[in-house]
Amino acid sequence: MNKRRFSIASLAVLTVLSMSCGSGSNFNLISLEEEWQLGNQLAQQIASQVKFNNDPQVNAYVRDIGQRIVAQTNMANLPWDFHVVEDPAINAFAIPGGHLYVNTGLIKNAENASELASVIAHEASHVVARHSTEQISRQYGLSVVAGLVLGQDPNALAQLAAQIVASGAMARFSREDEAEADELGQGFMTKAGYDPHGMPAMFRVLLAHQQSEPSRVEQFFATHPTTESRIREAEQRADKLAPGGKGITDEPMFATIRSRV
Repeated sequence: MNKRRFSIASLAVLTVLSMSCGSGSNFNLISLEEEWQLGNQLAQQIASQVKFNNDPQVNAYVRDIGQRIVAQTNMANLPWDFHVVEDPAINAFAIPGGHLYVNTGLIKNAENASELASVIAHEASHVVARHSTEQISRQYGLSVVAGLVLGQDPNALAQLAAQIVASGAMARFSREDEAEADELGQGFMTKAGYDPHGMPAMFRVLLAHQQSEPSRVEQFFATHPTTESRIREAEQRADKLAPGGKGITDEPMFATIRSRV
């Protein structure tokens, strides 16, 4: 009976993470310790299902950007991991527990360091705001993920990891969640020394690719709907955060890393 209950719970988790969900009032029944435990288990499963880029320079550069951004958050004291996935699709995603994945396709198609930093900052902000675990908590409560957190349902973990890899995202977040991640991300990247205008610039790069080669950005736009109004809001925030374009837009190492992928 317990095994059947965990199986049903796991299917519920898979269902909620594939759905768009309205924003709530930061309702979360999963502790940070449990979130990081779940994230580590999911990361092990994802590692068996994707091909990682093993270039030490590329990984070090992405990790450096990520750590600089995370250092500006209230979760800077927690362990974060940044992974580079060998995949031409232009995408990035994060899972609970501070694991963030960047495709080589994104690195190759970003035009400068601030654009790459903006995507990393946005995805890290979903973790900081705890959007994924809030979705689970609002829909099903703590009992639903008990088997996953405790590692008592490895098959469900593998299924969830497979869904994340296939969709290129942890969840389809609400407009409110996306807006919050944009705002937090621009703030974090600015404090880390990057020009926040990199975020709306990256959005425009992605829109251009959507018109010329839509298959390469299909996963990104499925989970990060991007509109002109969203871009304008990001541009207005950037003007307030860094008038005159203050901050790092590009750096020599970015060109080196881009050429290596």
